[in-house]
Amino acid sequence: MVGRSYPEAPPLSSEEAVTVFMGHGANMEIQVGYSKIQSGVVISYMRPPNCIAVLLDDGENSATIERNILRLAPTIDFNSDTWDRELEKAYRGLEDLITETTGEELLLNPNVKHLVADMMDGRLASVTPTHVLKATIRYPDAHEYLGNDDEEVLRLLRDLEDEEVLESRTYGRRVECRQCGDSDLMISLLCPSCNSEDIHKVYTVYCPKCGNQFQTLLADDLAVVKCLSCKQPVKVSQLSVIDVEPLCNKCGTASNDPKIVFKCGTCGKQLKGADLLSGTGLAYYFRNV
Repeated sequence: MVGRSYPEAPPLSSEEAVTVFMGHGANMEIQVGYSKIQSGVVISYMRPPNCIAVLLDDGENSATIERNILRLAPTIDFNSDTWDRELEKAYRGLEDLITETTGEELLLNPNVKHLVADMMDGRLASVTPTHVLKATIRYPDAHEYLGNDDEEVLRLLRDLEDEEVLESRTYGRRVECRQCGDSDLMISLLCPSCNSEDIHKVYTVYCPKCGNQFQTLLADDLAVVKCLSCKQPVKVSQLSVIDVEPLCNKCGTASNDPKIVFKCGTCGKQLKGADLLSGTGLAYYFRNV
């Protein structure tokens, strides 16, 4: 028998523990995993070598639990020597987060109230995304010593360099916009025939209601689509995408090989080869005086 729980419950069997761990992929590469054991559906968060899991109650909203596990994760010490205490803290923290982010408590949040009021009054028509690939500098070897907050780890390494305990040396390459110096990216797809950005995507998706696959065109401003097999409406947010084929609205070309253009997520400059190679990474070494 393996695993511990809070509140106390029968521990997982070895087979159940393996099932939960395999929900994170063969190489534990998936951060949030879903698995089914005899007791029910489990959502788990992996930070090797440890994993924390939540057994869902019947009818519980799995998406709500997943979001709050991700909020909770930075507060958990996965290397703690007092894991039982850490589990209790995580349990109570998750309860608090669920309360704060659902029902009346969510709407009492002053920032949320302001957003909802402006949308109700028409001052904000919609909240639309800008798809930016956020660049993160990560030092995995330092996590064991300095915690799991990537930004704080980097700050501490720089503090140690300022104190002349460590020194930095060039290490590898990273993307860096030569115009503004940022490393965040936006990706645009262009038609390979006419270079138009007016591209729709034809998706092959999995219907969560009947289990069949069907093709659909996901244009902007869609909330639901109808499954071609069971004819039931399905929320776009619930669809699992299996395959996608871009379709140009200007010239009608369908291609699995569109042109990919990188733009700076901060200033919008189209990045060239020199931008993709211009940044220098830094490794930190003990400074020998």
